Amino acid sequence: MVRVALTYNLIQPDMLRDGPLDRIAEYDSEETISALLAALRAGGHEVIPLEADEAIAEKLKSAKPDIVFNIAEGIRGESRESHVPAICEMLGLPYTGSGPLTLALCLDKARTKEILTYYHIPTPPFQVFRSPEEKLDTRLRFPLIVKLLHEGSQMGLSGDSVVDDEAAVKRRVEYLFQTYHQPAIVEGFIKGREFTVGILGNEKPEVLPIIEVIFKEPRGITLFTPDECVIPLIRQVRDTNTQIPDAKYYSVCPADTSKELTDRIKSTALRAFKALGCRDWCRMEMRLGRDGTLYVLELNPIAGIDPSYWLPKAARAAGLSYEALVNKILDYALERVGLKAAQLPKALN
Repeated sequence: MVRVALTYNLIQPDMLRDGPLDRIAEYDSEETISALLAALRAGGHEVIPLEADEAIAEKLKSAKPDIVFNIAEGIRGESRESHVPAICEMLGLPYTGSGPLTLALCLDKARTKEILTYYHIPTPPFQVFRSPEEKLDTRLRFPLIVKLLHEGSQMGLSGDSVVDDEAAVKRRVEYLFQTYHQPAIVEGFIKGREFTVGILGNEKPEVLPIIEVIFKEPRGITLFTPDECVIPLIRQVRDTNTQIPDAKYYSVCPADTSKELTDRIKSTALRAFKALGCRDWCRMEMRLGRDGTLYVLELNPIAGIDPSYWLPKAARAAGLSYEALVNKILDYALERVGLKAAQLPKALN
């Protein structure tokens, strides 16, 4: 039996009172945490759930875990995802997933792109706006997409994010600064097929079956939609008539790709995984341009892990149950830090 501390950040009602609804996009529901607890316990482990708030260092010291299963997104700051791993390292506690540097780099889209470019991995051209008053780089070609520099999970994206002229760029950048109080990144919008790719492992990482995202609109993008279990809380805190965003896309797994394209996607995913120093697990987005170039858009080393999300969906296509996926991630971390991997019940193998 392994003593596991599960660190996470729950959606809090206060997050829903003011500002945009996608403020909760990075955080988890109680249902997700319950599913993770059940999965780890099904693996025969003792699990201590810990909300990763300002007291997380003291909580970890008191819990005395053998290892930390970390999905905490952090509560503030441009490198918030790196906080729990950094604290674990300070306390000498092993943990699942990537280290503080990788998490900080992957949460900064520009730094991610710089590293990908260094390793000759295609990524769309971009410009960072640290002020709404900056002028657009004339080398960028429309259409463009305007995103938050330091967020994931579709936070800050809407139907207005894909733009066709400089005036629209300025309006969108100003909106992001006023609403989210952080820099924006403007990058080339790649017209073409979008793929989501999950990876598990370390020395010989494995690529899970590829997911293709199918959009209902010609220039569609993935937008934030709250989990079904969160909608009652939204209506309770805000208003019973609050409009809930509706997904304008669906996903297919395994994706309908040729062997040549499948091999290219897998090879590119592994190169990006290694270039950014990812560990244990990761999910990333790519687009296939009309010129045949495969572009890496973003990497998420703490991918959403609710049973209904894309990474577990890809794992199921590979024959891994949700419980097996969660415990496999834990075992990769245990092996990496020199601890013996748990002997899983036969039902999870």
